[in-house]
Amino acid sequence: MSLAHDEDMREIDSGRIEPSPLARASVSPDGLILLDVRGGVLLASNSIGARIWQLIEQQHTVAEIARQLVADYDVPAARAEHDVTTFVAALADRGLISVERPC
Repeated sequence: MSLAHDEDMREIDSGRIEPSPLARASVSPDGLILLDVRGGVLLASNSIGARIWQLIEQQHTVAEIARQLVADYDVPAARAEHDVTTFVAALADRGLISVERPC
């Protein structure tokens, strides 16, 4: 893992996340469908991915999203943090979210 990747992950972990204008989302009880407008690619996720996206739309941090998943789904905190970080990093890699750096 490179130093730049570690720095990117710290930024994602601590910053407020918001959807990119290049992302279009459809959330349902069954899950999430995301359209990457720029790339013309459809992405799908389950209901937990949909919940993460809803919290991204509310501009929460990774830590806040993970805490909410623990409350919503009764999963261990470490698992929620890992899963949220992984999901958010994948969205960031595709340019579907942006991260506001903390002051």
